[in-house]
Amino acid sequence: MQVAGSQKIAAPVDMVWACLNDQEVLARCTPGCKQLVKVGEDRYEAELELGIAAIRGRYKGRIAIEDKEPPSRYRLNIEGEGGPGFVRASLVLDLEPQGDATLLKYQGEAQVGGPVASIGQRVLGGVAKMIMGQFFGGLAREIEQRKAG
Repeated sequence: MQVAGSQKIAAPVDMVWACLNDQEVLARCTPGCKQLVKVGEDRYEAELELGIAAIRGRYKGRIAIEDKEPPSRYRLNIEGEGGPGFVRASLVLDLEPQGDATLLKYQGEAQVGGPVASIGQRVLGGVAKMIMGQFFGGLAREIEQRKAG
């Protein structure tokens, strides 16, 4: 399944980049994140609990940030497994300055398997968009708090 989208964030690229590389910010912004533990340079183990329809359940996974081009791009690789099935995703995040703001664009591919895959690509696509929207909404709130001091 292909995933892509963009979000305009009212902050300069350097601030957005710093937040996207901050373990605590990532944990707070990731929907359902119960734990995010650093296990190496730009490598994390995560525990998520999602309460969204067919993907409801607990997941354990790994997150890796790779191919960094500060402060404009990185690849986010995610693998997770749980009772509802598994997910593997690879997303490229691009940050483009737009005056005092940043346009964050993402594109990539996600694979889903196990019982959760039976709900169909259309429903999964909608769930993926909702999760990404929650993540970027959380990121925008984190940045606003940083800007406020």
